[in-house]
Order: sequence, then structure tokens, then C-alpha cells
Amino acid sequence: MASFIITFREALEAVLIVSIIFAFLNKNKLPNYKKHVYLGITLGIVSSIIFGMILATLEEHFAEAFEGIFSLIGAFLITTLILWLHKNKNFNKEIQNKLNSSLNKNFGITLILLVTVNILREGFETVIFLSAIPGDASIIYAILGIVVALVLGYLLYIGILKVNISIFFTVTNVLLILFAAGLIAYGIHELQEAGWFPIIIEHIYDINSFINEKGTFGGFLKTLFGYNGNPSLIEFIAYWTYLIPSMFFAFRKKEIKK
Repeated sequence: MASFIITFREALEAVLIVSIIFAFLNKNKLPNYKKHVYLGITLGIVSSIIFGMILATLEEHFAEAFEGIFSLIGAFLITTLILWLHKNKNFNKEIQNKLNSSLNKNFGITLILLVTVNILREGFETVIFLSAIPGDASIIYAILGIVVALVLGYLLYIGILKVNISIFFTVTNVLLILFAAGLIAYGIHELQEAGWFPIIIEHIYDINSFINEKGTFGGFLKTLFGYNGNPSLIEFIAYWTYLIPSMFFAFRKKEIKK
């Protein structure tokens, strides 16, 4: 399920950016430049696949600490993504301003670079996030997330579906904060297992008898939010040290908007 949320969120953001560009081209009657957008999409996807293959090779050679390191990297990227979205809430206008400013100078190259960089960024983040998910990331859920994002993005583009994008990103931001907090705790746990982090207190509590992390519900929570029924002291501190300020930040921004 975590892989679905990740690919859905990342793919939808990429689809929205491409949709904004297509709408801009249609509005300004520039259909000849659509081929540059398609080229940018292709370059971005191919580059993301190559990055994923390189990452898979590295995982084979450094399996012991791989998940721990990339869990922490994944949490960092999620945090920067959330901060970027708060700073650039009107990214529709931002993209259109970039296109307008380059309309009379190397517009084709600007289109290719803009699309390639954005697709590659989403692909890079997706690969990192999927690599960091505890256990095996379901390829079926990952593909389903991309498909649903493509369908939703297309319906939004042609105007059949109306969605408050601001509310959508607020809800998914909360889910991503929970996911990032879990990644931090899980990353520290894996690095402790690899001997890279001290343990201090191995288990500060154990509630696996109530919600077992290896059970159906506990396994779901572990995959999605990094749930651990018997965390170490450092895991526990890291989780709440990240979660509380992040949630406060998210809801504080929401209150300001009212």
C-alpha cells in the first residue's frame, strides 16, 4: 500500500506539470512544440529507469546498510518535497511564468529541459522511496499508483473531474510526514542492526502482544508508517522528534490560510 501512495503522489505531480504545459501550448496555439514535451517525458523516464538499475546493483553489494541509508535519504527528500510545496503553492502559475519568459528564446530547449528535469526528479524520488520501504515494495501496487495517477491527471486535464488540488496535497502531506517519520525510525533500526549506530536501550517498550508488527494489521502499519512494536530508545526519540514539529508545521500553515 505504501508503494501505491508513493507512485500515485509522485506520478500525479508529474502528470499535473505536463498537463499545465500542454494547456499552455493549446492556449497559445503552439502544437508544434508538443513533440518537445514528449521528448522530455521520454528522457525523464529513461533516465529514471537507468537510475533504478544502478541503485539495484548497489543494493546487491551493500545490502546490510542499504535500507538504513536510503530510508534516511527518503525521509529527507520527503521533507524537502513538503517544504517546496508549502513555498510554491501556486506551482501552476510558476510553471506558466517560466514558459512565458522563455517563449521567444530557445523555447523548444526550455520545454525539453523543464519536462525532463521534473520527470527525472519525480522518478528519482520514487526509486529512493520504494527502495526505503520496509519489506518488499509491491510492484503491483506501484504500477497501480502510476495508472491511477495517469487516469486522474487526464480527467483533470480534459475537465471531466474537478478536484481541489490544495486539499489533496494537504492530505497527502500529512500521510507523507507519517511515512517520513517511519522511514527515519526504520533507517536508524537498520543502521543499528548493521552496527553503524549505538543501541543504548534495545527496547524501551514492547506492544507486539497487542499489535504485532508481523501480523496483518501491524505489518500494514510497518509498511506504510514504519511501525515498530518494540523500538529502541534512539528510534523512539528520532520518530517523535521529527513527527511532532512536522505535524505542527503542516497544520499551522493550514490555519494561516483560513
